Amino acid sequence: MPYRIPIAIVAFLALITFTIINPNAGLDLVALLLIAFAAAYKIFGDYALLTLLAIRPTLDYGRDWVVFQTENFSINLNAAVAIILFLWAIYFFYTERQYAKNIPLKTPILIFLGWCALSIIWSFDKSATITETIKLTNLFALFGAFFVLRQKIGAKFSIRLLKVMLAAAIIPLCLAIYQFITQTGMNIDGITNRIYGTFAHPNILATFALLLIIVITENIIQWKNNILHFTSNISQKTQDYLLITLYSLFLLILLFTYTRIAWLGLALFLFIIGLVYFRKLLLGAIAAIMLFYIVFYPINTWLKNNFGYNLESYSLIARLTSRNEEADSIRWRADVANKVIPLWRERLVLGYGYGAFPKVWDDNKGMPNIWDNTSEAHNDYLKIGFETGVVGLILYLTFFVGLLYHTIKKSWKKDWTQIVFIASILVFLGMSASDNMLHHTPAIWWLFAWWGVWRAE
Repeated sequence: MPYRIPIAIVAFLALITFTIINPNAGLDLVALLLIAFAAAYKIFGDYALLTLLAIRPTLDYGRDWVVFQTENFSINLNAAVAIILFLWAIYFFYTERQYAKNIPLKTPILIFLGWCALSIIWSFDKSATITETIKLTNLFALFGAFFVLRQKIGAKFSIRLLKVMLAAAIIPLCLAIYQFITQTGMNIDGITNRIYGTFAHPNILATFALLLIIVITENIIQWKNNILHFTSNISQKTQDYLLITLYSLFLLILLFTYTRIAWLGLALFLFIIGLVYFRKLLLGAIAAIMLFYIVFYPINTWLKNNFGYNLESYSLIARLTSRNEEADSIRWRADVANKVIPLWRERLVLGYGYGAFPKVWDDNKGMPNIWDNTSEAHNDYLKIGFETGVVGLILYLTFFVGLLYHTIKKSWKKDWTQIVFIASILVFLGMSASDNMLHHTPAIWWLFAWWGVWRAE
């Protein structure tokens, strides 16, 4: 019987040959990423997806590296990684179809993704529709894939995922600390030295830090209930010290991004958790915050009048206690919404095509907004409604309504065992009203992955 060379080996050799003869270094990088991911899948099996998820936050540092370009189309490093995940997801769900049929809310997910893809027919920016639909598909694919993996592997998968996430945070957070120490953060919105780590913007680092806090909180609650243990090699007391250290670090990182919407997200999260688990602590925290704002202004006025010393000269304090036109984007967001909504009404049902917001807004924003170099809605509901119409917005919200309904129903019967899951969804929905959460890809990949795990639990 003749020996047959496995297809995987043939593909591996073909990719190696491609990297040797291809003159484009960017495409070589994509090929090497494919080789590395294929090798990881061969070695680690179901855990291979964790390697791709682990490197995603750090890879964002090279987001501007164009790996392929034509006259009208280009693919950067992030897009290449997204394509790898997209192709892997197709293979994964085919091979795991016996588990995939149990993925919750798959019908509204598939209908929504289908509607976004269909919008290419009437899209005002067809290339953006293709790109953004793939990115959106990846988010829901991660939700489904991690639901399947948690069901297949069990509780140890959740522990492994947490360890990988903490490892994935090392480089972004170390770089953020370096930026803070060396004063090399971004100077934007009237604030100097906003740390951003490996990400494109401080808001994305803030989202990632907030997610780390949420995940650590979930595991603290589970450990306290003797459900999961991070490691059996160290004592519970040592684990507690480790958690306090991590919590403090993530809070400091979040603070020095100066991202108010993330601060509000953290406040909402802690408020919900406090209502269930820490009512006395919550009341104390609310009283302390109220006392701070009652006392701060008269004390600061007295210091200014008598000593010429203004506490609000410190950026962090100013961000917490004052508003100014340059640093406060509420008016700017309202202005964008007021000008976008009339455009949306012209195509209320179908929208302009998924991903087409930047092009349509740039073409229609007029002279008063010409100075504005951003083309983002800073409101995911406005963005999705504008791009996919009322139909798409309803389909998008259906997923979250279904997710919340099932989880609240389950927790109602079991003493709110998944309160962190519920709180994380509400925080995401709240922050989506004032930020481009769906474009915070390096962090949101992790969020949807954890949602899949928590839903499977």
